[in-house]
Amino acid sequence: MPWPTTSGLRNLDGDEAHLVRGAIGMMVDTHVAEIREESERWCYGIDWFDKWEGGQRLRLLEKITSAFFGPLMIEPAAITDAAADAVFYEISDLIESEIEQGSASQSPRSWRHSVVKAFHSQTGRLNELDAESTAVDPWRRVVTQVADAILGVRLYQRAEVFRDLDYSKTEGFLRDRGLPSDYLSKIPPLPSTREVQESIDRIQRYVFV
Repeated sequence: MPWPTTSGLRNLDGDEAHLVRGAIGMMVDTHVAEIREESERWCYGIDWFDKWEGGQRLRLLEKITSAFFGPLMIEPAAITDAAADAVFYEISDLIESEIEQGSASQSPRSWRHSVVKAFHSQTGRLNELDAESTAVDPWRRVVTQVADAILGVRLYQRAEVFRDLDYSKTEGFLRDRGLPSDYLSKIPPLPSTREVQESIDRIQRYVFV
């Protein structure tokens, strides 16, 4: 049970797992299309994730997927924390797209419906937001609530301000929060074509269950 959620180390399950699996699956499709030059590069609004090449981002997605659903005990790093956060940015974007396209929100495959179910599974209560709502901002807030229960405080965001300060301040920030000294300096290796395909295969084994 390796992912450090706010309720302890565990794998995701039930409705929250269904939601996250679906989003990761969509992200894999996006990155594969980018690598094959079938579509433009897509940015999620998170520099710690967006700045890497498509293959590098797929390797990061593999790591967090293996921690969300498998036995991998992930080591703290800004790049993996950002990759996990990007999954929920993807969910918000998918909801916005669903609303723009006028897709039915009550469908079992609706992103809004899946978010409502994930929120209920986490809290035991129904969110006040109706699944028919077409207001984007309230949906982003609910997605953030779901993400908070899984990711907790986004330390990579807080650590960002220390990157250009005196190293002793950065070191103190990392130490006080129990983070490794290389939390901000880890980078994803540039994978070969074979390694990228291996990452895709491993992700799909967890996503399509």
